[in-house]
Amino acid sequence: MLTKRERAAIKCAERRYNFSELFLFLVFRRPHKGLTVLRDIRYGEGKHAFFDLVIPEGGGQGSPVFVYIHGGGFVSGRRHNRLYYCYEWADKGYVCANIGYDYALDAAHPEHLRELFAGLDRALTEAEKAGADTSRVVVAGDSAGGYFTAMLAAVSTHPELYEKFGIEFSRQETFRPAACITISGLFDPVRAVGTRFPEMALFTRALLGMSQKEIDEAKGDEEFERFVSAERYADAAMPPFMVVRSSADRLRSESESFAAALTAAGVPCRTFLTKGINGVHAGALACRLAKSGRDCLAAALDFAACATSGRLSAAEKGEDTND
Repeated sequence: MLTKRERAAIKCAERRYNFSELFLFLVFRRPHKGLTVLRDIRYGEGKHAFFDLVIPEGGGQGSPVFVYIHGGGFVSGRRHNRLYYCYEWADKGYVCANIGYDYALDAAHPEHLRELFAGLDRALTEAEKAGADTSRVVVAGDSAGGYFTAMLAAVSTHPELYEKFGIEFSRQETFRPAACITISGLFDPVRAVGTRFPEMALFTRALLGMSQKEIDEAKGDEEFERFVSAERYADAAMPPFMVVRSSADRLRSESESFAAALTAAGVPCRTFLTKGINGVHAGALACRLAKSGRDCLAAALDFAACATSGRLSAAEKGEDTND
């Protein structure tokens, strides 16, 4: 259980990071001429249990679906800032769902997963109303959203986890992502503390709703590690992944470890290293800012197109697509 002091620190971090994200609007914003944007569709009772739906010009008949999960260290994150990344995908014919979830003080692991699956359920229903093909779903996320993307993939390919995590999902018999994309993700929150990413220890405590003492006592316990680590499920059952990491990001090693685990398990996996201005944490989201971001988006779109059309080679072994 979090101490009073830890809860206060988490609340302070939420305010700081959400304030700083206000300025990202200036970097990410772009017009969305021709797209239909349905904002703030409620899917649950949580404070942030909303999603946005973006339908491509001409409608979504037969379109694949792109699902996006925002980051924010589990304690923050402005969903609407990611709409502009979704517009890039909608321009290429995807029906996009941009899903929010409650911050850590209102939801400890695995409650976020329960929320996200509820959001996914409703979003896919709305996408079907627009004519989308929900057998072709690409799931993506940045930072903490990358963790949730990997966990969503793990749950959907290891159905025993639905019961383990108490997840209700009407599509659990049929749903499996066609592909997943992670941007500056983390895949073992306890291990990630060792990267010295700013405030990572606080983020991990917030996610788990555990004090540092409780986490230290649980380290090394097999059941605990399988409860919190997405990488523990990186086996042959997982869907194809594109793992994006940034050159100047302290969490870079998390992406490298996860990609290596997927490759060792025989999962088709592509990787991309963003550089320069886009080389900061989650810099790939600024996909119009510089060449590296533009190249990363192009690589992600190509990866998704291959995965959703059955053209992805099982022999792909995690080599950087930009090397």
